Amino acid sequence: MLLPSAYAGGAAATGLSLRCSPDQSDVFIDGEKVGQTPLSSPLVLSAGDHTIRVSRPGFAPYIDVFRVKTGVLTSLEVELIPISGVLRVTSEGKAAHVYVDGKYIGDTPSESEHPAGSHSVRVELPGYTPEAFTINSVAGQVIERSLTLRELPEDQNPYARKAPPPPKWYQKWWVWTIAAVGVSAVATAIIVPVVLSNRDFCDSRLDVCRDVRTAQQGLSLTVRF
Repeated sequence: MLLPSAYAGGAAATGLSLRCSPDQSDVFIDGEKVGQTPLSSPLVLSAGDHTIRVSRPGFAPYIDVFRVKTGVLTSLEVELIPISGVLRVTSEGKAAHVYVDGKYIGDTPSESEHPAGSHSVRVELPGYTPEAFTINSVAGQVIERSLTLRELPEDQNPYARKAPPPPKWYQKWWVWTIAAVGVSAVATAIIVPVVLSNRDFCDSRLDVCRDVRTAQQGLSLTVRF
């Protein structure tokens, strides 16, 4: 097992000294990640058998079993073999869908491995103009692309929130206000002359039109039964 303290030197050291190419490879001892190459110091391990795994995107992983003896610092040299190219795609803002050779591989930020050769890449996000490009994958090399997708024009974007249409002329409040005032004026113009011409009738038959002068001035009529 991996002991919690790092190797501090000394003749009785028990552990592993690892050298690896290339750098920035992840190191796992007995299934536990212990760091990334180059390691700052040897690893202190208990005596016995241990498993080691060294990996890096674009390279075949190194997996082996080694034995540590008490009082012995075991040395191990690892050279990873490149087998594929690596594509890393990032996009500003929202996560976008990434397709390589027509196959969906994930959302940004994404990292994927591809055989050496030419590959078509397409990055899509609903409501945005897609980006398409071609890469030439080389084993062991990383290609990085950072994209800024452009939003589609509003008239072409089915996902954009569209403003409600302007109201029709007959839906505007002032149209009905003017209409109401007009109807009131017409009604007053009809009722007042009738009331004036039948003043005697109103006084004798119904208790209405008590104040014709008020009706004329305020353009209103009060009827009480």
